[in-house]
Amino acid sequence: MSTQITTAFVNQFSANVTMLSQQQGSLLRATVDTETVNGEKAFFDQIGSAAAALRTTRHGDTPLMETPHDRRMVTLSDYEYADLIDDQDKIRMLSSPESNYAKAAAFALGRSMDDAIIAAFNASAKTGKAGTTNTALPAGNIIAHGSAGLTVAKLISAKKLLDAGSVDPSINRYIVVSPEQIEDLLNTTSVTSSDFNTVNSLAA
Repeated sequence: MSTQITTAFVNQFSANVTMLSQQQGSLLRATVDTETVNGEKAFFDQIGSAAAALRTTRHGDTPLMETPHDRRMVTLSDYEYADLIDDQDKIRMLSSPESNYAKAAAFALGRSMDDAIIAAFNASAKTGKAGTTNTALPAGNIIAHGSAGLTVAKLISAKKLLDAGSVDPSINRYIVVSPEQIEDLLNTTSVTSSDFNTVNSLAA
């Protein structure tokens, strides 16, 4: 056998482009309201809860009730993403990368959307008629971090706050956690032990 046959050896390349593991778009878009806005700013009016007065006198004056009315201002932020693929590049490739490049762009924009939602969650809201008042998240709605990470007790406290605030139970409730917080829960016996619960969805 010729010792020079290795000259004819070939390399094989896949015709497919593989997307590396990544968060594929936004995970939190469904947790917020989406509106079409034309302009630099947008204002949304809000009606709060009121209480009815007990009637104690026949034919008495009907009391005037002040319905809580507030306004919230939002401002638009612009994100952009662009990449270039020359026609000469496509000639030199087995397959066109355009479709996967478009997917990568959509995934990146979705992740930026999540970053904006997370940043806005703890930020002060712009309220008032002209949106010039900074309204912080009430301290009573914040569960202290303390020295421990995410615990079952904190989840119970969060549910209690929502229930005590008469949050409409028909509205979906979401929890956004980091991998570290999931680890905190998985290290809690009451979460992973079948002695405490029969549904081990977190441990699966």
